[in-house]
Amino acid sequence: MERRIRAIKTRYRRITGRKNWNSYLLRYGRSVAFYDWWEQDVERSKPFLHQAAQLDRVTWRKQRMASCQLKRFRFRHKRQAFLTSLEARWEAATPTSVLP
Repeated sequence: MERRIRAIKTRYRRITGRKNWNSYLLRYGRSVAFYDWWEQDVERSKPFLHQAAQLDRVTWRKQRMASCQLKRFRFRHKRQAFLTSLEARWEAATPTSVLP
């Protein structure tokens, strides 16, 4: 398992040129290993790529935004914008009437 993780890490470093992959790992988490596994076999990745091509961009963005890891990343690195949007969603979800 450690060799596999090292191979994924090395591949990422070669692609991006970055020495540190922590932000990538925080953003995508367990999906990193999944994508790497899919890319290893062309026959296995064909159905996935075909299905992904049919997915509309809006739906994909909604799914990506729902990721817990992405929320943690935004809270850590873009805290004020994250809290502002959270407060706006909270205001929209709660009724405006005052309880008796």
